[in-house]
Amino acid sequence: FAECDVTVAIFVTGVTLDQETLALTFGGVNGTLTATVAPATATDKTLIWISSNDDVATVEDGVVTAVSGGTATITAITTDGGFMAECEVTVSVPVTGVTIEETLLLQANGETGTLIPTIEPTTATNKNVTWSSSNEDVATVEDGVVTPLTAGTTTITVTTEDGGFTDTCTVTVAGAE
Repeated sequence: FAECDVTVAIFVTGVTLDQETLALTFGGVNGTLTATVAPATATDKTLIWISSNDDVATVEDGVVTAVSGGTATITAITTDGGFMAECEVTVSVPVTGVTIEETLLLQANGETGTLIPTIEPTTATNKNVTWSSSNEDVATVEDGVVTPLTAGTTTITVTTEDGGFTDTCTVTVAGAE
């Protein structure tokens, strides 16, 4: 009588991820990628997870953590056969505030003045802002450039597209000389 134990290994033929792209916000919820190894009956379904840019996003067992703004490619690699699947991760950094430090004193129908907003944090992804003047008869504003029209005072407001943060600046326009 002779006995022999036979172990039949079922080799991996591929791997896929449940998402091809993933958008995360710095300071927000982590993302989760689920890998499916084929065939479902494969003997060794072990995966190695890699981020192309650990300064932007890290990955551990499919859980993706945002580190800073930018893009990174997350790759799942099977240890059996070296099959790969990728997901492009984009991390955005939200705006937390805006300030205008300047004050302007302009002459009616004189040269323009420029207001420069400071967006916080400096690494914010969307730094787009809109401008408005509380009294467009006194001065108008476009892209931070204030055009004086007549003597008076107006409040210039800057508003961030991301988050709707605002700051104001008083502009005084003196009469023409």
